[in-house]
Amino acid sequence: MEQVGQINIDFDIMSTRPKNLVVADSSEWLYSENLPSYVLVQMPGSSKKKTFPFKKNALNRFNSHLLGLSCFKDDCGDEVYVSLPDGIYTICVKSGYEGIENTKFYLKTDLFKQEFAKVMVKYDLEYKDEGKAFLEEMMFIKGIVSVAEAHAHQGDFVKAQRFFEQAKKLLKKRVECDNCI
Repeated sequence: MEQVGQINIDFDIMSTRPKNLVVADSSEWLYSENLPSYVLVQMPGSSKKKTFPFKKNALNRFNSHLLGLSCFKDDCGDEVYVSLPDGIYTICVKSGYEGIENTKFYLKTDLFKQEFAKVMVKYDLEYKDEGKAFLEEMMFIKGIVSVAEAHAHQGDFVKAQRFFEQAKKLLKKRVECDNCI
């Protein structure tokens, strides 16, 4: 019996740690369940899209090896997996039918969050008056990242990138600053 209805391609994008990006399928594949599907991944700052087979109703994990970023150590003996860059990722999942696809933007911030955490613990603060301005500045930076993530979620990758770059610039000042409270 043939299923009737419309194919609905949907997925969530998440980052479980700096070295991974995960695309979790939650699509309604209907009559295309047995057809091949593909995912196109465009990394931050790149104009190239890399195409991979897409596992339906599953988690699709991407790392530096799959995305062509891994380093080789000792004359190509051992492969070293590296962190994926922060920034806007464009993910497009294509069904087995022409024109049935879905594209989403994802702002990956894992490395930024690691640097943010280092700055936060660097000063080993108690909440006192001398740390208040520092905490307010750090929460402001975190707020800018939230705005960037919201723009990415809404599909405005230009604004998302702009806000994220501003947050990185502000955080860099804190990273490079010694004893700045």
